[in-house]
Amino acid sequence: MSKVFQRWALLPAAIVPVLLVAGCDVGGDRTQAMKAAATPTGPYTGSASPTATATATSAGQPRGAVESYFNALKAGNVDQIVSEFAADAVVEIDGEATAEGTKAIRSLYQQQLQGATDLVSAVHSIVDVRTVSGENAVVRSGSKQGEARFRELFLLGKVGGKWKISEFMNNQSS
Repeated sequence: MSKVFQRWALLPAAIVPVLLVAGCDVGGDRTQAMKAAATPTGPYTGSASPTATATATSAGQPRGAVESYFNALKAGNVDQIVSEFAADAVVEIDGEATAEGTKAIRSLYQQQLQGATDLVSAVHSIVDVRTVSGENAVVRSGSKQGEARFRELFLLGKVGGKWKISEFMNNQSS
């Protein structure tokens, strides 16, 4: 299956929960949609060991790759951040040019982390994890960095048996 086809196949998995939430919000019962769309998780703070159970169960899973990304981001470790992405990954960060491939992603994160002091206290919450065909996954999360709030969407695929981020997009939420 081509990589483009895989990414298009993941699109419904990412959009359906959004439509579900939007549809229920119109009727005034957004909480019910959120209960159906979200997995029961608490905030992920990105500490070295969130909990032994969470770490043990998420290792080797899409959630584990995203948690590793958040840990590396909080630590300011560009090498570790880049290692969580596939070689041909695409990163679209709010307000920045799209970065495609390892070299561009490394450059983007070096720029983003330069002088960033509020990343250590950032709080990240994984909202939803959906695996598609055992080889692809969609992870949605929310983050609070200082007073700014962000929402993130990760598309992941297995590369050499390990989950890697193939596409990452975030934007600032209101």
